[in-house]
Amino acid sequence: MPMKPAILQRLLVMLLLMCVCGHAAEPHHIAIYAPGITYQVDIVVREGAEYVGLTDLLEPLGRLESRADGKKIKLSFNGLDAEFQDGKRQFKLRGEKQDLSANFAVIDGRGYIPVAALAHLLPRIAELPADFHVAAHRLFLGGAQVRYACELLHAPSRLVLTFTAPVNPLIRVEKGRVRFAFRREAVVGGSPASVPYGDELIQSTAWQESADGFELDVNVQKPVTVIAGGGGRSFTIQAAVAAAPPAMAPRVNAPVAAPNGQSAASSGVVQRPVRTLPFVFLDAAHGGGDAGEMLGASVPEKNVTLALARRLQKELESRGVAVVMSRTSDAQLSNDQRAVAANTSHAVLYVSLHASSSGNGLRIYTAMVPSLPAGQGRQSFLPWDAAQAPSLPDSRIAAAALDAQATSAGFHAQTSSVPLRPLNSVTIAAVAVELAPPPGGSANDLGSAEYQARAAAALADAIAGLRGRLQEAP
Repeated sequence: MPMKPAILQRLLVMLLLMCVCGHAAEPHHIAIYAPGITYQVDIVVREGAEYVGLTDLLEPLGRLESRADGKKIKLSFNGLDAEFQDGKRQFKLRGEKQDLSANFAVIDGRGYIPVAALAHLLPRIAELPADFHVAAHRLFLGGAQVRYACELLHAPSRLVLTFTAPVNPLIRVEKGRVRFAFRREAVVGGSPASVPYGDELIQSTAWQESADGFELDVNVQKPVTVIAGGGGRSFTIQAAVAAAPPAMAPRVNAPVAAPNGQSAASSGVVQRPVRTLPFVFLDAAHGGGDAGEMLGASVPEKNVTLALARRLQKELESRGVAVVMSRTSDAQLSNDQRAVAANTSHAVLYVSLHASSSGNGLRIYTAMVPSLPAGQGRQSFLPWDAAQAPSLPDSRIAAAALDAQATSAGFHAQTSSVPLRPLNSVTIAAVAVELAPPPGGSANDLGSAEYQARAAAALADAIAGLRGRLQEAP
């Protein structure tokens, strides 16, 4: 039976959006590693030079207030005052002139720092030592680097990798190779990048890095297994033992969390594989030319949602929850782009973050979509605006958990269903969370680091508790 033109048109639109969003999901960015937080800032190219947003760079690192004054940007960072001017290399810090090594830029009222000046600026304004890996676009602050050592032992042959801090890599054991991929940890390599061993089991090691992370390959000459130990600080690569019967055969792993909160890897037993894809997709609402609601005198909603998303990301990752962000800077995305990005992220839960000056506490929303006809499910073809329907039961489970945890944390919380985009088009469990002022407070409280931190901690506790309760994306 020929496909109806309307259905064909929707399919073509969805495919186009997936292509566009898939391209946009990999922006040119810099990965920044600081004590307690890892984040990214997007790069803007101006007259052939790379720039990053000044507020995007500093906001995750401390208390920041910034305002535009014509072609000048004045800011206070952790009580330290600075002033920058468009087209000038010099800036003022505590009233004294400093040199950037390249010109500052003001674009649409926002300040931008030349990438070439990052390692020069941050030790002065953030008072943190900086190590910028230029080729890989990775910036390390405050000694955040995680280093490792390789030791080849014999009788029997085995390679022991030891790290200076706990890590949780994605480990792939393939024919002739074991690959360790570090997406969030600040792992760095030594010199040389490739080390030959010539052992009967371990042939060589080689590493490479980029803004998307660090990868270490161990080239092997026989089948091997990986055993994690030391609370995620060490990994031993050794010859695989003879396979047990299929029902009893152990499988190779990445480290997992034991029920008592300690790393199950510390037992030294080979663990089963764990989910290494993101669990939650965080979507900071608005951005770019879409400022959202003006909260208070001069704070746009888009700034509050991005700051809250960054705090929530940090809280979730500290609980071992893998996160992917829709935006990490002042970027504008359409509702369809957000939905397609969430649907192709392989995450289990989508959380859209909003802020409002009306009411108080936290409001949690699920989509308002028609019930599924009998016999239809996730694999059925559904209209774009009703794609959420099969996942609505999971969305309600998530909303109830968020409501309960927010109430337990002292927030006034309420849950309801609304026809809110892009919730209707998201194919995984999906909720929207709107932060309002505390009782007796005002819109100015929405920009408070303390209030945002309270909200982020409550949301993170609820989301972490949802692991294993929601249906995973196919």
